[in-house]
Amino acid sequence: MNVSSPVSPASRISPRPAPSNATPTGSLVDIFGGRYHRIAHSDRLAPFFMNVVSSSDLWLFVASNGGLTAGRSDAEQSLFPYQTVDRIYDSAGVSGPVTALWVATARGLVLWRPFAPATAAGAAVTRTLYKSVEGDRLWFEETNTELGLVFRYGWSSAENHGLLRRCELENLTGEQISVRLVDGLRNILPSGVSLRLQNVSSCLTDAYKTAEFFPESNLGVFSLAAAIVDRAIALESLRASIVWSDGLPKPTVLLSDAQLGAFLEGGALTPESHRRGVRCSYLLASEFIVPAKTTTRWMFGADIGLTQSDVAARRALARSGQLRAAAVADADASTAKLRQLVAAADGFQRGADDTTTTHHFTNVLFNIMRGGVFAEGHAIPTGDFAAVVARRNRAAAQRHAALLASLPATLTRAELLAHARATGDADLARLAEEYLPLTFSRRHGDPSRPWNKFKIRVRDEKGQRVLAHEGNWRDIFQNWEALCVSYPEFIDSAVAKFLSASTADGYNPYRVTHTGIDWETPDHEDPWASIGYWGDHQVIYLQKLLEWSGRYHPGRLHAALREARYAYANVPYRLANYADTRRDPRVTIQFESEKHRAIVAREAEAGTDARLIAGADGRVLHVNLTEKLLLLALTRMTNFVAGGGIWMNTQRPEWNDANNALVGYGVSFVTLAYLRRMLAHVQGELLSALGSESVAISSRVLDLLRGVHAALDAHRAMLASPAIAPAQRRSLLDALATAGSDYREAVYRSGFGAAQSVTPQQLAATLALALEFVDHTLRNGLRADGLYQSYSRLEFTESPAGLEVHELYPMLEGQVAVLSSGLLAPAEVVRLLRVLRDSPLHRADQRSYLLYPDRQLAGFLARNTIPPEAVASSPLLNALLAAGDDRVVVRDAVGAHRFQADLANADALRERLAQLAREPRWSELVRAHGAAAEEVYEQVFHHRAFTGRSGSMFGYEGLGCIYWHMVAKLLLAVQENLVAAEAQHAPEASALRECYYEIRAGLGFNKTPAEYGAFPTDPYSHTPGHSGAQQPGMTGQVKEEVLTRWGELGVRVEGGALAFRPTFLRAAEFTVAPATLRVPAGDGREQSVAIPARALAFTFCGVPVIYQLTRGAARVRWTDAADAHELAGTALDAAASAALFARTGRVTRIEVELGDEFRPL
Repeated sequence: MNVSSPVSPASRISPRPAPSNATPTGSLVDIFGGRYHRIAHSDRLAPFFMNVVSSSDLWLFVASNGGLTAGRSDAEQSLFPYQTVDRIYDSAGVSGPVTALWVATARGLVLWRPFAPATAAGAAVTRTLYKSVEGDRLWFEETNTELGLVFRYGWSSAENHGLLRRCELENLTGEQISVRLVDGLRNILPSGVSLRLQNVSSCLTDAYKTAEFFPESNLGVFSLAAAIVDRAIALESLRASIVWSDGLPKPTVLLSDAQLGAFLEGGALTPESHRRGVRCSYLLASEFIVPAKTTTRWMFGADIGLTQSDVAARRALARSGQLRAAAVADADASTAKLRQLVAAADGFQRGADDTTTTHHFTNVLFNIMRGGVFAEGHAIPTGDFAAVVARRNRAAAQRHAALLASLPATLTRAELLAHARATGDADLARLAEEYLPLTFSRRHGDPSRPWNKFKIRVRDEKGQRVLAHEGNWRDIFQNWEALCVSYPEFIDSAVAKFLSASTADGYNPYRVTHTGIDWETPDHEDPWASIGYWGDHQVIYLQKLLEWSGRYHPGRLHAALREARYAYANVPYRLANYADTRRDPRVTIQFESEKHRAIVAREAEAGTDARLIAGADGRVLHVNLTEKLLLLALTRMTNFVAGGGIWMNTQRPEWNDANNALVGYGVSFVTLAYLRRMLAHVQGELLSALGSESVAISSRVLDLLRGVHAALDAHRAMLASPAIAPAQRRSLLDALATAGSDYREAVYRSGFGAAQSVTPQQLAATLALALEFVDHTLRNGLRADGLYQSYSRLEFTESPAGLEVHELYPMLEGQVAVLSSGLLAPAEVVRLLRVLRDSPLHRADQRSYLLYPDRQLAGFLARNTIPPEAVASSPLLNALLAAGDDRVVVRDAVGAHRFQADLANADALRERLAQLAREPRWSELVRAHGAAAEEVYEQVFHHRAFTGRSGSMFGYEGLGCIYWHMVAKLLLAVQENLVAAEAQHAPEASALRECYYEIRAGLGFNKTPAEYGAFPTDPYSHTPGHSGAQQPGMTGQVKEEVLTRWGELGVRVEGGALAFRPTFLRAAEFTVAPATLRVPAGDGREQSVAIPARALAFTFCGVPVIYQLTRGAARVRWTDAADAHELAGTALDAAASAALFARTGRVTRIEVELGDEFRPL
């Protein structure tokens, strides 16, 4: 064969389809120089999506059929088109890799197209996927047993060299095989093609594209001839994308795919050194012989955003013959760096159950990808802190410039706080308290979440590490919870960050960043844009952080109960008063555009602290922890609906965004359950620490406290009976909501007022009374089916005034919330879990739980059918039909009556009726019977019971879907109850262990690839009823499972001390033979931890911990730089615990002999 010579059509043999009865199987294997998850027969699964991670700003999203998108930093710097996941599936072979071979056989030349669609695949072909346990390498493999060949390629990333694609062609036979090959990359994007241009004007971008090839370096350079702009200005485009190759003999290079069809037809190829005005490709054509039992290897490198100097340097390295080796070494270094990041967050474990330990690694990885990881342990880089102060509060930076300049390069958090507090400057102290030196954080956007936009920034333009974080507050704080279990010194920093981002009306803004806060603004061009506040997240995420703080550092927050440390966010939203909210509870927030513009202008001069409320002196107003917690609880109580929950009237749904129609008329049992947990904790753990001495609270907040107390006290009689009359419920809400409305109006008008003294006993009395009302509603939230409420719908009535609460269908959220509330005794928990297992929420095929029961929706023609009796009883509808006026109602060809097709909701119907009412012919009929027509509309469509898109879609949080984060929340809630039951020596503990592991068995990592539809140890957001797991990677599930893993291992922190009590750890986790845990250290070295037989190992707060099954008494040993220490039992003393928590380096190793009392499951 010759590359430039055509192949005779007569010599081609048509391939036969591959067999279709193979079942995908999964395993862990050692291959490609590392540990990999393998899915054999991966093509028998429906295509699934993967996040191939990196330690740098490189990103790569790949479909199991080969479709992909990739780039650097964000979607604006895409090397291959960034599209939604469905289009990426469709792009396989069109964007990204393409391979075709003519293979010489005894029967003639055979065309083999690896990874082509199944209908065109070669005879007797099997396909396998391999993904590294680190998650940063992915290999595709296709074996053609008829030809005796295996083709495989693997993706990896190299921080300084871009994406690498390594290829192998292996000859399995005892004879040499001659091949003619085309392999390479299609649809490469030059630098400078924005996401909007990709998606809206891709044909225009083609017109600007140029491609050049430099043969001495095998380098392809892809650029725009000029920046694309619709203005009469000269604008250069001075960055390029590149692709290079190494390893194939005498390749012919093609810079477009124009000749690919000719090759597939056996035609000749002409080298391309320059192309313009077409889509860019980098394809290699080569003819070579693969000797018997050997493998031919070659590779590609691809990168984006290179300047001309960068291209010249890369070209020189390629000419020297060192580029391939440098890129491979860089990729290995990038993997090592990724391992170091995960190790820093305690992601390494070793035992007999590899699936569990690798799943933990993956959970930790994705948790720190969203939340970040601390760059230098507990050390604080003072240079970055000074930069943050300058960005946040320029006046404070100027006041303390000398101090900030004199600080040593790093300090502990305690040392930094001491310096800041010694100045007496509340601004500097606040900024020090909430400072979080995180790196590696980004928002969780990807092609399966197109509404979220990610940006990865881990290095600056000079290659220096960047400390930064950014996230939706309702996402990032949960990731910080799991992270701070391994970095306890920063728990209070996360608490401070949370509290100083909460508003005067008791909520939190949309986003938090390294340098401040951000909020959403109205965008009438974007149908997905909206403003508002969430509720349940705010309560439970803060509460969990408070609990962890109390466990690790008892009493540390007590001083904050009196000290004015925390700020208020000055979000330019104004909540409506109660009367207006009741009138239209779906539209309750006014965006104050003038205030927003003023804040932005002031921020440019003063720093991002301009987004915080200022006191009378013009400086940031600070209040104490007591006021902050009190306000959060009181504002929830001002929306308390007895017998229902918390009224959702701040224009946002709760955890489940798809229940968006609950906004306004929804009542959340979920938030109420979480509020119970907070009320009990604040009253019992925090306020009790105040003693009897008064505490200062802003006068407006005290007015609110008195208003709430008075409202509850006046309605105590309601607590005597489970039944609540609508008039009672309305009277209580009127009183509570009026107190909240009066508070807001006063604060909006004139601020918080002067601080006043109040006794802790007065505060506790109000919270205790609130807790009585909360418990009353929670207890009466038990449904007839044995499950608990999740959400209800309220209905205001007048004459007489009343408030009805209408029960909705059961949801998993409500069960998780009540299990988390602390309300239920162990026997009640077991009863609820058994009812849940037998309920419509259980999905047997996945051994797990739906968000809500699945149901069949009516077909298209069955919808919008008006009952004949409804038509007959409506003079208005009959008159319109008789007149042939089809603006409201129509009769179809089979005699069915339907509302006109443009009347998509009741508002549209009202508008149409209003139009008719302006016409003399119809005005009287509309006045008399229009409301009845609206009721007929409701009878047909049931929009009042509509909960949102959750009930009308079949993916994401829709019908038939498992949302894995909520299942993981269920697992954690059950574990919390199990630990509590064990502490109480409750007889139900054994049943709870069974329930726990039954729920755990339904999670993906316990499934086969065929059951899960993807790599089982990878986290995915949801599984629809019709397909496998969807939306890879950064789901809140990972945070919950990091926490449940610590619980399984028996890591218990109480009273400032660490104990190891693995009371429900399984025997199968312990090794049979000795093993080694290898943990990367921050200095690039690797620590080897020897594990004896019948043992397991993990790290906690960066220190190796070894559990061993032993006979006799339990004991714990730990070592430090000076000596070894030993204690009876399985707990460290307070001093050793404190040293471990602070990561001082004093504790270097912990060994726990579990003894006779330990009975593994």
